Amino acid sequence: MADMTATTMATWVPEVWSTKPTITYRSNVVNVPLLDHTWEPELGVGRGDTVNIPGFSQNNSARNRGAGSGTFGTGAAITFDAATESQTQLVVNRFYYKAFRQPAEMEVQQMSSYVNLLIEGQGQALALAVDSDISADNSNGFDAFSTTVGTDNVDLTEDDLLTIQTNLNNQNAPITERYGVVSPATWASLMKVESIRNSLYAASVGNLAGDRGAGFVGKALAFDMYMSNNLESGTSGTKNAFFQKEAIAYAEQVSVKTDKGDNIADGVFTEYVTYTTCGFKIVKNAFGNDVAGK
Repeated sequence: MADMTATTMATWVPEVWSTKPTITYRSNVVNVPLLDHTWEPELGVGRGDTVNIPGFSQNNSARNRGAGSGTFGTGAAITFDAATESQTQLVVNRFYYKAFRQPAEMEVQQMSSYVNLLIEGQGQALALAVDSDISADNSNGFDAFSTTVGTDNVDLTEDDLLTIQTNLNNQNAPITERYGVVSPATWASLMKVESIRNSLYAASVGNLAGDRGAGFVGKALAFDMYMSNNLESGTSGTKNAFFQKEAIAYAEQVSVKTDKGDNIADGVFTEYVTYTTCGFKIVKNAFGNDVAGK
């Protein structure tokens, strides 16, 4: 006697391919919206690759020809000041892209949702690359801030946060649009500070912030705090960043765009590429702090 088994019935047991895929989620991208986009409209397509940003120094203290100087009412000669200004160049010199291609025959046989998922993933991959470069670039990104606070792989403390805030205050950085971009571990460090936990609770009562971007986790002192997994690694910990918006300028000349084409010479392929062109530049280094932590 022989029994039928899964092996003997294999050709009659169907397999189903679900149209609902499981997706590997990428990290939140948070940096670009926090940067200064003031000069972005000046770099449209066909308008070159560089914006020259003229600097203007706030006037120094006025001179006194009065009480205390002994020259009031004497018609003493006045002194003229010469203003010497600098400029900063914001250059669009980054081309990020993600591409794939497939045989033309597979284009007509695959599930209809597959290409859409691939294209959506390309845009997300570009955003992640830009986000990571802003964090790690040691010339014009967060890693280029000259002022450093904290210790690698050690909890960030309330004293550290007060030092950072004082650093920006000493530079006359505007109190508004101040941001902290921190790793999950550093945010956990700050959650150990009772005053910060209490302020988050107080701010949340009856108030749901709907105007914040991805990664926003609350406020700490004067900073809007964002959590990111895209920050540069330190020796053992992470390099976080605290800054005022005017610290880094960003310009996107071509927003994320997808093109499709056919390649016959290589064997009849359908090709897709998603790309963007952009640039970023430190404008006010003193408005940012490179902060070591976990």
